[in-house]
Amino acid sequence: MGCARSGAALRPAILKLPPWTVALTLVALGSGLGLHLTGTLSAPERLAGLETPDEKAAARAPPSPTLVVLRTSLAALARKADVSAAYAEDLAAMTAFYAADGAELLWTDETSISARGSAVRTEIANADDWGLSARDFSLPQPATADPTPEAAAATEIELTFAVLKYARYARGGRIRAPSGLSKLLDYKLPVQAPKNVLAGIAASDAPDAYLRSLHPRHEQFTRLRQKLLKLRAPTTGEGTLAYGAKLQVVLPPPADKSADEKPRRESPEEALRIGRILVNMERWRWMPADLGDFHVWNNVPEFLTRVVRDGETVHTDRIVAGQPDWPTPAFSADMKQIVFHPSWGVPDGIKRKELAPLLRKSAGGGLVSLFTGAPSSSTILAQHKLEAYYQGRPIDPNQVDWGTANIAAYEFRQPPGPTNVLGKVKFLFPNTHDVYMHDTPDRDLFARQFRGLSHGCMRVANPQRLAEVLLAHDKGWSTREVASLWNGGTREVGLTNHIPVHMTYFTAMVDDDGTLRTFGDLYGIDKRMGNVLLGKGMPFVTPSYEAEIAAARPRPRQDQQASAGGPPGLASLADAISNIFSP
Repeated sequence: MGCARSGAALRPAILKLPPWTVALTLVALGSGLGLHLTGTLSAPERLAGLETPDEKAAARAPPSPTLVVLRTSLAALARKADVSAAYAEDLAAMTAFYAADGAELLWTDETSISARGSAVRTEIANADDWGLSARDFSLPQPATADPTPEAAAATEIELTFAVLKYARYARGGRIRAPSGLSKLLDYKLPVQAPKNVLAGIAASDAPDAYLRSLHPRHEQFTRLRQKLLKLRAPTTGEGTLAYGAKLQVVLPPPADKSADEKPRRESPEEALRIGRILVNMERWRWMPADLGDFHVWNNVPEFLTRVVRDGETVHTDRIVAGQPDWPTPAFSADMKQIVFHPSWGVPDGIKRKELAPLLRKSAGGGLVSLFTGAPSSSTILAQHKLEAYYQGRPIDPNQVDWGTANIAAYEFRQPPGPTNVLGKVKFLFPNTHDVYMHDTPDRDLFARQFRGLSHGCMRVANPQRLAEVLLAHDKGWSTREVASLWNGGTREVGLTNHIPVHMTYFTAMVDDDGTLRTFGDLYGIDKRMGNVLLGKGMPFVTPSYEAEIAAARPRPRQDQQASAGGPPGLASLADAISNIFSP
């Protein structure tokens, strides 16, 4: 029956568990206690609502009143639609930075601008000393009334925007797309992402030094800056400049410039020199931070090539660069190959602009040429030993109707030989502009002071020596080994280690003794940059070089006229053809 027996004592029930169950329970309890003590809770425990000590600390330390206001202000700014691309990128980076867990104010201390903030503000105020313009930066003024979270947040935001703008400008971001200024300026700006700038300057013990480190460290940038400071100095006795291998500068530390301070009045000549320095400093900001331990530097306005090893120039030579109608672009690429005794292919631009009109006026061979008096297509090409190809196969140019043919579909090659326009060697650094360095049979051009005379490529005065320097570095070859290639047949030499080649357009440089040298603004780029950076009042003048180019044009030789024979006017056509390859 369901009732207890009469007189029986009541006893507590005893739950009997297997020994292994008890052991597992004790282990689990011990592990849970250990995790709780160390703050490393498992995912189920987190889902159950338990918190780590760090999370509890974060919960106990809410963001400061200024940080709360700052976050709200950034959100309001983000809702505005009329913002530039650079501003929007900066704003997004700032929003993410200040919204992160544990975010702290960088420039204020809840009551006023901090020492870090003052250092950064002073550095940006001295932007003119680095070739920038302090007027481009909006800087907060010291608080004059009782500080509030709203005022502190506004100071923090304004100074952070100024820091990001300064970092961008230090690396060439004043002109966001140099190619928009001139298609010749083919640079990829080395601008740091705003989030990286914020992370870097937040981790720096000296934020002002961090900003200074963003400027180029190239030797010529440093020299140009030194010259700028000297020209702008109130008196010549306040600082001395020591030029040399280490480029040591002895100058008083820059002071925080007052908003009411007026710059020293400059003479027109000084203004032009300073303007030239500023536009060239800006171009150095576009250059790669690392030019390479061993590199080739072709400076077009100077008509000079240099080979640089570990910062020291080990070889220089004269070059002929592009004339204004056929300019040489500015860019960086890697030299990958040296070709001895190359053939030459007419570039598309020359085919279209100069060769096509001549071929359209030509006649077919045989009786057609005899009765019309016009030179045949093969005669025109033979003047410079050009051979015509279509889809890789040689063709008879007299069988082509050049009036309707697409000349870009045809190849025109000049085989190796003493009259080949590339001479005995060419140096290839593949690029979208189809320019390279090469030898030339026109040796007289190197004696001219003005050498903007080519169709874009660079002719080298002593190409054999350049090949010796490059191949000694890359392969350890002797001059005798290079001479055998120079006197041999066609040979393509691939470089084991690609050599950086920097094509530049610097119109101002400073020598070791501090002398400022300037070169002609061959393509008018200084004038365009001056208008953007310095205002339309900068009276840069782009000289005309038509007289120099005309004087360098070759005249038809008597042997050319004699070999032409027959139809009158062929000598003038031969002269026109020679102008394809020479200025």
